[in-house]
Amino acid sequence: MKLKNKIISFVLLSVFAVFLLTGCGGTGNQYESNNSDGYTVSVKFDANGGEFTTSVYSIVDSFNPSLLKVNANGKAEIALIPTDSSLRSDKFTATKNGCFLAGWYATCTESVDENGTTVYSYSDKWNFETDVLEIDPNGEYDSKTPVLTLYAVWAPLFQVRLLDKGTNNVVGSYSFDPSLVPDIKMPAWDEKTGEMNMGKLPAKSGYTFVKAYTDAEGTQEITEAVIKHPGVLNEADGTVTNPVLDLYVDWKEGEWYRISSAEQFIKKANLNGCYEIMADLDFTDKVWPTVFMHGNFGGKIVGNGYSFKNINLTQTNNSKTNAGVFGAITESAAISDLTFDNVSFTIEAGARLSGTTFGILAGSLSESAAISNLKLQNSVLTIDSAWRHLTDDFSVGLVCGRGNDTAVITENLTCAVIGDKVQVTLDGNTVNVEFAQ
Repeated sequence: MKLKNKIISFVLLSVFAVFLLTGCGGTGNQYESNNSDGYTVSVKFDANGGEFTTSVYSIVDSFNPSLLKVNANGKAEIALIPTDSSLRSDKFTATKNGCFLAGWYATCTESVDENGTTVYSYSDKWNFETDVLEIDPNGEYDSKTPVLTLYAVWAPLFQVRLLDKGTNNVVGSYSFDPSLVPDIKMPAWDEKTGEMNMGKLPAKSGYTFVKAYTDAEGTQEITEAVIKHPGVLNEADGTVTNPVLDLYVDWKEGEWYRISSAEQFIKKANLNGCYEIMADLDFTDKVWPTVFMHGNFGGKIVGNGYSFKNINLTQTNNSKTNAGVFGAITESAAISDLTFDNVSFTIEAGARLSGTTFGILAGSLSESAAISNLKLQNSVLTIDSAWRHLTDDFSVGLVCGRGNDTAVITENLTCAVIGDKVQVTLDGNTVNVEFAQ
């Protein structure tokens, strides 16, 4: 197959000479050279508002009539080759910003509309696979005067606009060449990363895609994974109908993730992250994110009735004032329908700072946090004698050191000590700690 292509390419290129025209036309020397070599028949490709390469607006193919095949009607035949064909030694792709190439058309008609504006229309689209240019092999030709001009006809890129359902505010748009991208892939959850994959469609900053509709009222929901654009190219004249598709979108505030594994949750750890949990997560032999253990969590977790299991934490940092599964659960946080099961939290350090708060779930839990059906069970807080707080300004609790521990459903929580230099007593979920002198 490769050998055949090479032979065809050589034969075709021996028939014509190619040269480029800038905006001011070709040089007389080039035409004179073609004429003297017998390449008197020219076909011009006019980019017609586009361009092939920088400042190149036309390409001319010149042919030698004596080298052309003559058919039974006595006409010499020329099988034209597209400018971007691999049969050419140099390929020239025509482009125009914001448009795609509808095709090459042999007839350009000029008219004036009712406003006095000159209007151009096109017809006779050239089919490079079936159409053949016929000429009189004995005619007199000058390569400077094309026997045929093919005009590039440009159509606006098909566009998809995303609008907020309800307000119809435009979020963004995506434009594409329908000949290259025939279908539109709708947003979908990526099972590997847990992210909403918008594909080529624009995202809305600070929000996550939920649903899309084809109507502003939201009665025609799109359920297909791939949809067709309604735009239609009229091959006869290169015009387009319905080039813009509007989709009306429901968004959910926050950048949400759908989490199905402990690895995903750790990788996407963010104090303002929003998480929908899709399975029980087992953190055995995995490091719980430090950003959560000491940070102020203000995000959202929808647990869907699942559990976070086997979390192992050790407080070894004397410079951190809050620690637990979360350093603090702030007033903007929301956690629902989630169980923390078998959490082990050991305090070995944290003695240098005033205002220290520790708890299995959190150092502190804001009264204003939206907590619903949050459980902490089968978990242990261990205090090591190595932790010797230098002031009395600290708070320790089984659930949290400070805050609304009654918002959390608890079961089978215990406190243990390591060494003989610390003693603890429990007052409900509050842990009273005394260090030996």
